[in-house]
Amino acid sequence: MSLDPAQRAGLERARAMALAREQFELDASTGGVEVDAAPFGVTVHSSDRAVVVVSSDDLAVLGGVIVWIDRLGLDSVALVAEHNAGVHARRVAVLAPEVTVHQLSGTTASPAAADPIPEPQPGLEDLAALVAVIERSGAQAVEEDGIMRAEVAGLEVGRVVEAPSGPMLEVGVGRFDREAGALLHADRPVEPNLVSTIELVSGHRRAGAPSHAINRIGRERWLRDVVRKNPGEWGLDNLALVEPIPPRTSLLEAGPAALMAERGGVRTLVVCSVGVELGLIPEAADLVSRHDPDAVLILIPARDQLPFLSRLAGRLPVPTTLASIDVPWAD
Repeated sequence: MSLDPAQRAGLERARAMALAREQFELDASTGGVEVDAAPFGVTVHSSDRAVVVVSSDDLAVLGGVIVWIDRLGLDSVALVAEHNAGVHARRVAVLAPEVTVHQLSGTTASPAAADPIPEPQPGLEDLAALVAVIERSGAQAVEEDGIMRAEVAGLEVGRVVEAPSGPMLEVGVGRFDREAGALLHADRPVEPNLVSTIELVSGHRRAGAPSHAINRIGRERWLRDVVRKNPGEWGLDNLALVEPIPPRTSLLEAGPAALMAERGGVRTLVVCSVGVELGLIPEAADLVSRHDPDAVLILIPARDQLPFLSRLAGRLPVPTTLASIDVPWAD
């Protein structure tokens, strides 16, 4: 029998109190120690230190934890994570040295070692002919984590896959669309099918287009495409797209879209984002660790530039600037 939300909350609160008392010497039964439920987990804290127990597998919770730490001005925090402890440990080493990360296993917390940043997967070979088809049809060829994609304004409209006869291009927006297209158009040349798909998608992913399912997904990548096509607006040149960390597993999965560029002669990591994203700066920390830029430029719609984001961005180890970018869509 599953627990109702109130029962689950009570059990998580009791677990957090026991962990804090038995393993971190922070006893909620003494004066000056409070226990609270936060969106990211349960906190047990005094005026200067805390234990935060997180059961969510959402990597963005780290951003929420750091915002909370800043608000309370804590000196020492033990983050006890049921999931992704190694990733959190890697990221706090860059962003929050006052935080130690522990892996929660059952009722026991043990120090977590930082996971290494995963290396990109190798791509398929001999793709020049397929890349030529993609570009001739009017899409951009984008290789990420070993996958070659055809993109229109940041949205995947085709993907190169391994087939028994060698690499082949499947056309469609997302896996199910590609699989359906492969069945329906198995005997047709791929290029006309790609061209018609590009025309359809381009009609929705253009400046001022009315809201539609096609232009509501992958908006961070759409903004990156805007920057790629108009780099001079932000004083950028020598642009190169960089892969997200961790890799996206779905078109519906939102996450920062980045590129490396020169800005006034300074190697700059440019990160595009949309919405109130607590995971933005923790993900940017991984990109900083991998690409070692001299500066970071975060481009985000003005309406999404909330004060907490500036404070989080200030924790990155290189000079970081937040700037506004006009969105091309109309909601």
